[in-house]
Amino acid sequence: MRIKRSGVYVAALDPVVGREISKTRPVLVISNDKNNEFGGTVTVLPLTSKHLDKIYPFEAALPEGAANLPKHSKVKADQIRTLDRKRLVKFIGVVEEKTMREVEEAVLIHLGLGV
Repeated sequence: MRIKRSGVYVAALDPVVGREISKTRPVLVISNDKNNEFGGTVTVLPLTSKHLDKIYPFEAALPEGAANLPKHSKVKADQIRTLDRKRLVKFIGVVEEKTMREVEEAVLIHLGLGV
């Protein structure tokens, strides 16, 4: 499978520890495309369709239909994970450039990098 930045994929996230997001669920690839092409791992942010009443500054909203998602969701920039590329099991869709900028801002806020 060709993995690209801004792609949404279904990923097998188990096993996890503590409060990490688990199960098989959609994730957004944020690692750069050179890494995605040649590396054995990819960096992702998990998506959730729960607790959408509040979107924190370290999260980004995804409306229903964005990247072919069946539900309104949010990107959890506070749960950055690097996965073996074999954990990505299915391509779902691509997030628009405007949304990727919002995700990038959420990551910077979460990491405290000058925002």
